[in-house]
Amino acid sequence: MRALLTALLLAAAPAAALADTYRGYSQVPYTVDRAAGAIEIRSYPPRTVAEVTVKGTRNVAAQRGFGELFDYITGENAARGKIAMTVPVDQTETDKGWTIRFFMPEGATRDSLPAPDSAHVALRRLPAERMVVGRFSGRATAARLAEAETALRTYAAQTGIAITGEPRLMFYDDPFTMPWNRRNEIGFVLAR
Repeated sequence: MRALLTALLLAAAPAAALADTYRGYSQVPYTVDRAAGAIEIRSYPPRTVAEVTVKGTRNVAAQRGFGELFDYITGENAARGKIAMTVPVDQTETDKGWTIRFFMPEGATRDSLPAPDSAHVALRRLPAERMVVGRFSGRATAARLAEAETALRTYAAQTGIAITGEPRLMFYDDPFTMPWNRRNEIGFVLAR
């Protein structure tokens, strides 16, 4: 019996270790406070991001922003060191353009991270926050994003959830992942 229990615990250990990963990448930690199908109310702890704001269409901004941030985590920084890639990649439209964010590994702070070589890349600490998030797969076309945003706004209105700000688009997979296997999310910060 003891051998069986030990075997079960050892078999479960890798699954527990992978709980905060997605396809081998560290995932931004959060807890699910409530779920309704593909929609979740999540609580996020404070976290550190590297971000860049780019003018242009979402696709152009995403490509340019991703490139600058990828350069930062692969050595274009004061330490010439690599920083682990995490998921998701976050995109938010602002009055200055599109802000593209890479979340830094858990425990990283602005003080512990190397300074970016690019003046466009900023390190920032996001506060703890609650969000309503909807998950969908497929290509993130303008029509599909609008549909997901409408569904999330409708859910928030029907359940009395007050949201604030612009939608955050969160992407977990590379562009080579087949559309039906992609994990895409859209979310709004909950008003306090």
